[in-house]
Amino acid sequence: MNKFTLFTLFLIINATIVVTPAQAQDELVYVAVPPCRIVDTRNAGGVIAANDFRNFRVSGTSGELAVQGGEADCLDPKAGTGSKPLAISAYVIAVPTSGSGSGVLTAYPSDQQPPPVGAGSTVNFVAGQAIGNTTNITLCDPAGSCPTDGEFAILARSTNQHVVIDVQGYFYPLNGGDGQIVAGQWGGTGEGIYMDGTTSVINPVTAEVFQEEGSNFFYGAAQFTVTVGDNDPDVQVGQMSGHIQGNAIKGLFGGCITVAPDCAGGAIFDGKVTGDDLYGTVVDLTDGSTFTLTLQRQSP
Repeated sequence: MNKFTLFTLFLIINATIVVTPAQAQDELVYVAVPPCRIVDTRNAGGVIAANDFRNFRVSGTSGELAVQGGEADCLDPKAGTGSKPLAISAYVIAVPTSGSGSGVLTAYPSDQQPPPVGAGSTVNFVAGQAIGNTTNITLCDPAGSCPTDGEFAILARSTNQHVVIDVQGYFYPLNGGDGQIVAGQWGGTGEGIYMDGTTSVINPVTAEVFQEEGSNFFYGAAQFTVTVGDNDPDVQVGQMSGHIQGNAIKGLFGGCITVAPDCAGGAIFDGKVTGDDLYGTVVDLTDGSTFTLTLQRQSP
């Protein structure tokens, strides 16, 4: 199991303690969601005409998204909290149409003018080719004149084109205009088992997690010490986000906090809080290694 997975559960149980004012920050926080189809012009709306554009919504119920070919409920994870997404991560697919030629799809905020030729593209394709690209799409400013028919637009250059879009996550401002709950400190131990049989031990150090009032969404950062086999302990840090429902906690972790210079990866966690104790499991998405963790609240 990669070291970056070892502190993930440690973070999320901290999201239930002291209310503090939100602080204005420039960074965005990313909330991953299961891939959800928000657009399929083959099912509704028809092709986007050559050198024309169309606006699309980034979330909604299946009924609300039906006009743009969405096939399920793709709901804003922070709906009702007063914080609107400023960007999305999406897989944008150009689907060939009968007689269509080569072209370009370009995504941009729907409150702006279409970008000029040569200003960039989201997907490039040749005649008859179905091809996609995972990209981050900036949305119109929710505090400005955002069109009612969608937060972003797709421009089709040179040819009529069908488009399929699956949203994979949402980016929000950290301040969000909401109150936040800040975490305290927890301590405990964990035991990991790598796929090759190597074992690891973790000792959490500190964590700070924020949960916006009115939402079960949380995000944060922490550091911990981890020992693999007989090696000297390494201090690791990272970031995570997830959801709390009752005393159940689930989330995702991403970051570069292993000792390798080209480290990358992610993990999912699933845990339960009972009083001041947390018990959970982590699964490494890279190789399937597993990890168990037991923590106790130390403060406040």
